[in-house]
Amino acid sequence: MRGGDLLVECLKAQGVRCLFGMPGTQNLQIYDSLLRCGAGAIDHYLIRHEYGATVMADGYARASGDVGVALTVPGPGASNASTGLLQAYTDCVPVLLITGQHDSRHYGRDPAKLFHGLDQMAFFEPITRYRAIARTAADIPRVVEEAFRVLRAPRPGPAMLEFPQDAITGPADGLEVPDRVPSLAAGTPDEALLAEAARRLGAASRPLILAGNAVITGGAREPLRALAERLRAPVAVTRRGKGALAEDHELALLDIRGYLARQAVEAADCTLAVGCRFTSIDTSQWECRFPRPLIQLDPEASEIGREYDCDVGIAGDLRLSLESLCEQVPGGGGEWMPLLEGWRRRFAAQPPLPLLPEIRELLPDDGILSVDVHGIGYSAFAEYPVRDPETFLYPCIGVSLGHAFPAALGARLARPDRPVVCFSGDGGFLMGSFELATAVRYGIDVTVVVVNDSALTAIKGSQLRDCEGRTIDTELTNPDFVAFARSFGIHAERVRDLGEFRPALERSLAAAGPSLVEVEMSGRQEEIMSWVTWLREDPLRD
Repeated sequence: MRGGDLLVECLKAQGVRCLFGMPGTQNLQIYDSLLRCGAGAIDHYLIRHEYGATVMADGYARASGDVGVALTVPGPGASNASTGLLQAYTDCVPVLLITGQHDSRHYGRDPAKLFHGLDQMAFFEPITRYRAIARTAADIPRVVEEAFRVLRAPRPGPAMLEFPQDAITGPADGLEVPDRVPSLAAGTPDEALLAEAARRLGAASRPLILAGNAVITGGAREPLRALAERLRAPVAVTRRGKGALAEDHELALLDIRGYLARQAVEAADCTLAVGCRFTSIDTSQWECRFPRPLIQLDPEASEIGREYDCDVGIAGDLRLSLESLCEQVPGGGGEWMPLLEGWRRRFAAQPPLPLLPEIRELLPDDGILSVDVHGIGYSAFAEYPVRDPETFLYPCIGVSLGHAFPAALGARLARPDRPVVCFSGDGGFLMGSFELATAVRYGIDVTVVVVNDSALTAIKGSQLRDCEGRTIDTELTNPDFVAFARSFGIHAERVRDLGEFRPALERSLAAAGPSLVEVEMSGRQEEIMSWVTWLREDPLRD
């Protein structure tokens, strides 16, 4: 057995069943081991740009709830892939990047003088939770196991592993393959602090719950629902917490920045923050003032009180914390319900957005929507309800343009039994569209909806608002998206009348293999600007 064979066996033991990447000089031996030892267990998907490798792995991880893995050459291959790791780092997604490297005897040389030279440990340090070099074959089991402990932590994040060629080609006979690393639980919460939190929640008339992604990764969705129902307290969610409570629930407020949640923040007299990191976007640059007392539950002690002072802070397993609170708090009196009913009537009275309602109607509850950064897509947090968090993908905190299409491909491979729609603007789709080749090569059945408004419309709106009406380089020169898609041999059609969108989407969803619907909206830029939530002062559309 060689080191590369051992690496593949370690990945198989961790349950890895697909890799996204591109072979090159310094990872050829890893690929040879994958071919010989991974056949029938680990599928490989050839990407056309390394950005697509880590973003496809990201989509796979979000849709599956497990680790997504990418494989590149070092240096430019790894740096191309780094944007996907940055997005995974800011959104706490378990993505593993594996790279080859030159022989370990060259580690003392100046990286700037080496072929594909890059000090990858320094480069990836700010955007990974773990990174390591396996300098010998004997190091391989250890670094893989350590990486997966981070990747399966209560709040996961990305990892990066580097394998020099001599470690991959060196002998590995007799080295043991570690057992699968289980999903790790956080520590046991403090019962005295939980009792104090229960007392404060019981004393509140209108407690508000704010739920983040750690509720999802910590397996705490059911106790969250139970506690909300016992308190009769509404639940707002962070961007990454979307779906922590099924969004057809009567207590679901959806996005913390949306109209319903903003009204609830003003009316509440207590906040229970569960597994949220209080990011800049979720808190409007930390200007949101959450009602006190503020009770914070988090799996990581380092997050308690980090962004907002809290009156009670409890680190530990969120499932255990929520179950304990549910046992201790008295039942709520329903003071929220008249307020919620009035706010929902006003919210529902808005003029409907185009496209999103039709996508929601045509996708089943378990269908997956991957949304890019664009004018209509911003509203998906508050106006595209989901029951399951694994059915909604968005680059929430890093906000990397071009994420939606590669992520949709990864999601479809993770959930081949579910329909997947990529909802993108023209700018974002073109950034990820090179992976149409990947979709066609492997028959990855994803439907793309491209809003073609011939501009970076939201940014153009920001320029008009903030720069005295001046704009620069926000108009786009686009290809004929339908002809572009058809050149790959896939079903594609164009919609100019929004009334034609639903039947076009139905046909595309029914088509075999990948498909595309271009929605021509070039003459409606001002209208689209009026739909962008952060460009208008009024939280509701006229």
